[in-house]
Amino acid sequence: MKKIYEDGADRPQIEDISSGAFDFTDTEPLQTKREAPQSPIRTNNPAQPQEPTVQMTQEQLEQLLQKVLSSKEQPAEDAAAPQPEEAPAAASGMRILYQSKDFLKEETSLDAPTPQKKTLSSFLEADDDSFDAIDISDGRFQVDEVSDDDAPDAPQEDALPPRPFASHRVLPVSDVTLEEPEEENEAPAENEPDDPGRHVGRTVVLVISILAIVFSLAVLVREYKLHLDNKRFEENVSDLILQTNEAVTQGDPEDIVNNLQLTEEQQWAQLKGEFPNVSFPRGLQLKYARLYATNREFAGYLEAPGINMSLPVVKTLDDETYLNKNFYGKSTKYGCPFMSCLNQIEPLDYNTVIFGHHMNDRTIFGALDHYKTLAGYKQCPVISFNTMYQDYDWKVFAVFITNSVAEDDNGYVFPYYFTALSSDEKKAAYLSELRQRSLINTGVDVQPGDKLLTLSTCTHEFDNARLVVVARMVREGERATVDTSAATLNTNARFPQIYYDKKKLNNPYLGAACWTVG
Repeated sequence: MKKIYEDGADRPQIEDISSGAFDFTDTEPLQTKREAPQSPIRTNNPAQPQEPTVQMTQEQLEQLLQKVLSSKEQPAEDAAAPQPEEAPAAASGMRILYQSKDFLKEETSLDAPTPQKKTLSSFLEADDDSFDAIDISDGRFQVDEVSDDDAPDAPQEDALPPRPFASHRVLPVSDVTLEEPEEENEAPAENEPDDPGRHVGRTVVLVISILAIVFSLAVLVREYKLHLDNKRFEENVSDLILQTNEAVTQGDPEDIVNNLQLTEEQQWAQLKGEFPNVSFPRGLQLKYARLYATNREFAGYLEAPGINMSLPVVKTLDDETYLNKNFYGKSTKYGCPFMSCLNQIEPLDYNTVIFGHHMNDRTIFGALDHYKTLAGYKQCPVISFNTMYQDYDWKVFAVFITNSVAEDDNGYVFPYYFTALSSDEKKAAYLSELRQRSLINTGVDVQPGDKLLTLSTCTHEFDNARLVVVARMVREGERATVDTSAATLNTNARFPQIYYDKKKLNNPYLGAACWTVG
């Protein structure tokens, strides 16, 4: 029996275990500079990465490798089985490391052939020359190339550090099944149940979307209904005036001649009989009697045929009541145009101010948007505002945009809503301010003695902006017509500071004098 121990001692023969390798538990390792680490498989203790592995001489390594190859020869009936892929030929001087199945936690494939058991003595009695005839490029082995300095006689300082958790036992690599790493972001299985929370989220989004659509439709329907109500209101008001004008012609055809011959006193008698609980004021125009009977706060009637504006005007003790109430007292965002509570109806003040809502459907004072353009002005240069006592025509001569908050124009608000001025000089200065601010040079002449009508509404050029249209009363004996061919746009109209800031323009009137009433 050939001995592999340097001390020359005989030791009992050790039988091979079922895996085809050899158990060296009861044997002493070769004398090395350092003791070999205990096997992590047998001791359950992890190998120390810094300790060297057991090393053999080249001759001993060749003998060991030759016997391992002989032990793995397949039986005749398995000769046709596919052979593992050949590994590259190895150079002389190899370290053979056993990849422990116990450590990898993988079972040997059942399809792999069971190696034939051989004794240690038969393994060591093999002819040394047989190694040369064996192809050591068998792919069943994992080998590491080492230098000749790895021999036992070489200094340990030059030895390569062992691989962590490497065993001293030799096992064909084909007997080890490595676990494939799991792929990240693995796609979910087809039969994986859907997340119920996802369905709940989708349902919530769907419900919210449906509610938003329903709400939007409700708003549109409501707006359209308000629009129709306001149109119906305007038609009803016109009918009231028409009925009053034609009251004398009502009745059977044969009575028309007699009705036309009724005096104004007789017509009033008929109306008072129709409205016994109404006390009509003295001087009330007959055509507006039905409007007054409907609303005792009736003050006059405003018409601008060229821009489809025809509205009753009311007057009360404040400037808020009719912001959200129409002529019939019904609550609505359209409101009703109302005369300033500071104004009087008879006689008219120097400046009569009427406020009204700017509606996007061009109703109420939304129709005043026409006056922002030269073409819109030419459509209706003359309007009428008849009080409950007298009829008046008015020529539009100024249209401007101003602010209602002082900080929007360097602490200044242009005071256009006064009712009277103390002198003709003040009136002339005010008329000059209007021409400076007007979007259109109308060419209409205005004198300090002319009475003014001011229509004020909101506009959208900036927050809290106001659109103001100013007209002067047609003088006695003057024709209620305007030659609009002379009208032009004012390219240097004066605006509040916020207007220039929003458009990123320089204010040419910065530092100019600010007109005041007092």
